Amino acid sequence: MILLALCSLVALALVIFGAAALIDPGRMAHLYGIPVEGDPAHGFVRATGSRDLLIGLVLGATIAYRDWPLIDVMLAGGVLLAAGDFWIVYHAAGRRFHPAHTMHAAGIVAFVLILAMALFAIGR
Repeated sequence: MILLALCSLVALALVIFGAAALIDPGRMAHLYGIPVEGDPAHGFVRATGSRDLLIGLVLGATIAYRDWPLIDVMLAGGVLLAAGDFWIVYHAAGRRFHPAHTMHAAGIVAFVLILAMALFAIGR
């Protein structure tokens, strides 16, 4: 089913981005849209990376069990998470749009579309 594949792709992307933030926080901060320097700042990037990693693993497990109501909740949470991340990096960049912010905007769109598909698929 294409919906499970899309949900799995999102979960995998979260795991990859989360692991990358733990391994190389400087590079991921740049991709995130707010380049940071120094160990204290890298700690925040690692914190968001561990959050993304955990959410990706939980979403993956939820998909494996095909628990559709929980998948819907996880996807709705993903919409809020991506929107919150976009708001944070937009304001951290001095309220200027930076090309790296498109990652967060794309996350919002992806979560909304997949959530709409999931809700349609189960007739909600």
